[in-house]
Amino acid sequence: MTHADLNALLVASGLSPRVALVIGSGLAPVVAELDVAARAAMDDLFRVQVPAVPGHAREVVVGRFAGVPILVYLGRYHLYQGLTAADVAAPIRALQGTPVRRLVLTNAAGGLDPAFQVGDLMLIRDHLNLPGLAGQSPLIPPRGAEVDFIPMRDAYSPELRELAHAAARAVGVSLREGVYAMVAGPSYETAAELRFLRAAGADAVGMSTVPEVVMARAIGLDVLALSTITNRAVADEPATPSHEEVVREGARAAERLAAVLRELLPRLAGQ
Repeated sequence: MTHADLNALLVASGLSPRVALVIGSGLAPVVAELDVAARAAMDDLFRVQVPAVPGHAREVVVGRFAGVPILVYLGRYHLYQGLTAADVAAPIRALQGTPVRRLVLTNAAGGLDPAFQVGDLMLIRDHLNLPGLAGQSPLIPPRGAEVDFIPMRDAYSPELRELAHAAARAVGVSLREGVYAMVAGPSYETAAELRFLRAAGADAVGMSTVPEVVMARAIGLDVLALSTITNRAVADEPATPSHEEVVREGARAAERLAAVLRELLPRLAGQ
């Protein structure tokens, strides 16, 4: 996909959104009230042909949500589909040269913190990029090309996190904060891996989001990210997670996430 393809979709919509939103597993009901102006299949725009993941519609939609012009990615790509980190982050790279200045990411995650319960919302404060530490970065260029070195401290905007907390308080939703660990998947974590991640400082674990954050920071976007805790990932508990459970619990929590976004998006677009 070229930036021109996405800009053409924006022109067709007649809107100039300053905020983009990525919707994670099972969370599509969050934008059920979206007033759609234009839409396209992500696979067509990005020329990617991989099997669909249940809970991910993989559509690009431009419209209004809570009265705010917004570009929405319904679904995303994952490393476990045999893609590179650059492939996964391509929809974010395509935002370069558009009016979008702020990116809101959502995902489904396992709760490593024993205090977390299924259905909790966690604002991501920082992350552990395990695939990145192993050499999978969306910023690795073709051989011989110039490399950009991107600082990642405060990757998740403190200013936007404050706005998110204010929005959550306004609608009476409890919003936790924590560190998100990304693993490549598709296997879920062993008990030993869960202990390792918790000891390393992670509060939640999932299989997405971080390559998108890295790319967003590289192209100058402000980032906010929210995890819906869809299963407990505590090493000493016998629970066995499944993707079906993740999608089901994500859908159950979608209304509370939608309530926060209804209050938050006008604040993000208005500044």
